[in-house]
Amino acid sequence: MHFKNFQAKQTTQDKPIKFVASTANPDRYGDVVDQKGWDLRAYNRNPVVLLNHNSNSLPIGKGKVEIKGGQLMIDVEFDQEDELARKVESKVKNGYINAVSVGFNPIESKRRSELPKEHKAFGKRGMYFEKSELLEVSIVTIPANSDATAKQ
Repeated sequence: MHFKNFQAKQTTQDKPIKFVASTANPDRYGDVVDQKGWDLRAYNRNPVVLLNHNSNSLPIGKGKVEIKGGQLMIDVEFDQEDELARKVESKVKNGYINAVSVGFNPIESKRRSELPKEHKAFGKRGMYFEKSELLEVSIVTIPANSDATAKQ
């Protein structure tokens, strides 16, 4: 009698994990990103998902972004051939990591205190980013924007 041993190896994740990547609410630094001002073209050509904004390391996944309901949304697909990516995905799926953060190039910005007082983003501190180019999205332990979390 012959036996053949097979080792099961996960090669594809069940489905992408959806996150709110950015909102127009002030973040922990007092900054506001206008969600209508996102330029997503560069990101769509290079849809990298990093870990903690570390651009010196290889990406752990790729993302598909869209503005939906006044928020920047991302569906993250983790790289199943990368051990670190699978580990991070497991942490996300099990609720140990639940947040993302955006890395962007400001195109048009000004201090929130310099905006007209009737402007929706007027505030005493922080910047108002009217137009921004999305460069990357990172899985992070603590996001600047407390709304940038996984959608369950």
